[in-house]
Amino acid sequence: MGVKVKICGISNAADARAAEAAGADFVGLIFEPSSPRAVTLAEAAKIAGCLSGRAKAVGVFVSQTPEFIARAAEECGLSALQLHGGTSSECAGLPDFSGREIWRAVWLESLSDVGAAEAARCAAVVADSRTKSASGGTGKLSDWGLAAVLARKKRLVLAGGISPKNAAAAARSVNPWALDANSMVEENPRRKNLKKIEALIEKVKNLK
Repeated sequence: MGVKVKICGISNAADARAAEAAGADFVGLIFEPSSPRAVTLAEAAKIAGCLSGRAKAVGVFVSQTPEFIARAAEECGLSALQLHGGTSSECAGLPDFSGREIWRAVWLESLSDVGAAEAARCAAVVADSRTKSASGGTGKLSDWGLAAVLARKKRLVLAGGISPKNAAAAARSVNPWALDANSMVEENPRRKNLKKIEALIEKVKNLK
């Protein structure tokens, strides 16, 4: 099927190297200070700098200004910028940052959300889940039915509760461009579980 894999919430170089070695296509670096997986600019630059180039670094932003995002993109060598919430709205009218891809996070709760996401100006849409206290990394499944509708029209990154146990089913049900795993492949918010990452990637990459 050729589904790509992003391991998000990476907060140290060892986990980044391990994810890349396991076959991850992207590693996600979260810049939102309120996240338990947040990294500073210096930490993110170190993590991105340890990658061999097979996996690309994606910056995740929630409340940051366009100026901060542009700085992070340059200093950390980010290949894509994943924008959530207010940050996404604030940057909506701006041009792409130095040619880097813009990924916009959406929460699909109705068909009208699918229509709005389809019209969004971006290289990819990240279909995520949220709670009252968090806009991502919740472990909660997103709506696969609505995500499948959007995946037929837009390059879709499916997030929300993706784990080794459901990754293959998610890929078959939704047919996304990529799967995005975070909380379900970690020991704790600051340390990933390599065995879970390897198991997830093996299942996805072996899909026919």
